[in-house]
Amino acid sequence: MLVWDGKEEWGAGDRCRIVTSPHDMRALVLGSAPARVSYRVPVSRKNFETFCRLAWIWIRSGVGTVVIEELADVTTPAKAPVAWGEIVRKSRGYGATVYALTQRPQEVDKTVQGNAALVHCGMLPDEQDQRYAARRLLSVEPARVAALRPMQWIERDARAHTVRTGVTRHTSRK
Repeated sequence: MLVWDGKEEWGAGDRCRIVTSPHDMRALVLGSAPARVSYRVPVSRKNFETFCRLAWIWIRSGVGTVVIEELADVTTPAKAPVAWGEIVRKSRGYGATVYALTQRPQEVDKTVQGNAALVHCGMLPDEQDQRYAARRLLSVEPARVAALRPMQWIERDARAHTVRTGVTRHTSRK
C-alpha cells in the first residue's frame, strides 16, 4: 500500500513506513518496497506528480493499493493531472485498488469521479456539497445526504448497481 499522506495521519499504528523524500520513495518502489508506505512530503502538485509516477511503476509491478488523502489539495475540478489520470484510468487492469479521499468532492478532478467504482459519502454540513454528492451517488436524493449524521454513510457501487447505507464504528488509528 502506498499512501499520499498530506495530512500526516498514516504511520506506525497503520504499520506504514514513513518516507519523506522522493529519492527514498524511488528507491523503495524500484527495489523491494515494504508492504505499506506513507509518503510525507510538502503538499504540492509537483510532489503529487512525482508520487503518482512512482506509484504507477509500483502498480505495474504487482497488485497493490494506493491511497490519496485530501485529493482536492492536488487536483482541480478539470481533467486529472497526467500521472494521476493514468493511475485512475488504468490501475484496475493491473489489479490495483485506488482510494481517493476528499472532504469536498466538487473540488477534485472529473477523471477520478467518472472512473469510481464505489462512491462513499459521509455527513456533509454544506447544502451545496450535499447536492453535489447526491448527484455523484446517482439515484440518491439530496435530502438523504442532508440527513446523514456523524459516522453515517451512503455509498453507490457502480459494479453491483446498488446503494447502501450504514454507520461506521469509530476506531482510533493513533
